[in-house]
Amino acid sequence: MLEVSDVSDSQTISESKRDQAKMGVLGITSYLLPLVSSIPPFWGGIMTLPFLFYLVGLIGNLQATIYPENVFNLAAIFGSLILIIYCVTYLWRQKKQVGLVTTGPYRFVRHPQYFSVTIFTFIMTYQSVWILQNTFGIGWLTVDQTILLWIAMLVAYVGIALIEERHLSKLFGPSWEEYRNQVGFLIPNVHFKSRLLEAIVCLIIPIAILYTSLFLFP
Repeated sequence: MLEVSDVSDSQTISESKRDQAKMGVLGITSYLLPLVSSIPPFWGGIMTLPFLFYLVGLIGNLQATIYPENVFNLAAIFGSLILIIYCVTYLWRQKKQVGLVTTGPYRFVRHPQYFSVTIFTFIMTYQSVWILQNTFGIGWLTVDQTILLWIAMLVAYVGIALIEERHLSKLFGPSWEEYRNQVGFLIPNVHFKSRLLEAIVCLIIPIAILYTSLFLFP
């Protein structure tokens, strides 16, 4: 028959193991959360998925996208890629900074990574659509499907940016609101009091530019 002290010791050991397990989980979580939150959107996590989905969707149009005769578009693609790398590198260097990052590319737009990805994919989409319309229709996507793929990616990033901003608003309070009122959302100088209006305008402008470009330069 077990004595009371033995039962008590057994319960103490069990509780101690549970506490150690909890501390282990909390320790891992406390390590992973800052790590994930510090990874730039282009590098990993859920923030990377729309961009990767776009690239995978467009891979069948690759030979169209890299059509060599339009040198200007190719130069613009590489230039926008450099911009992406710069924004990602800057954020990575600032990851240890305590407080709201408002310097570097963040002086011009609140989400410079998404802005630079939008430019890069805009040029890729325009190039692909132009080639599909003006050659033998190389690619596994139609013109409309190629455009819809890009728009879906754009909508996804606008949604992710809105979610991020809700978190930043709770985290930094008045500092964030002051910054938000001075700097554009996804496009420089495009900022309104209404978050919804900001999101809609930042969707309409790139889409309108794409269709206008395709109309003016068929």
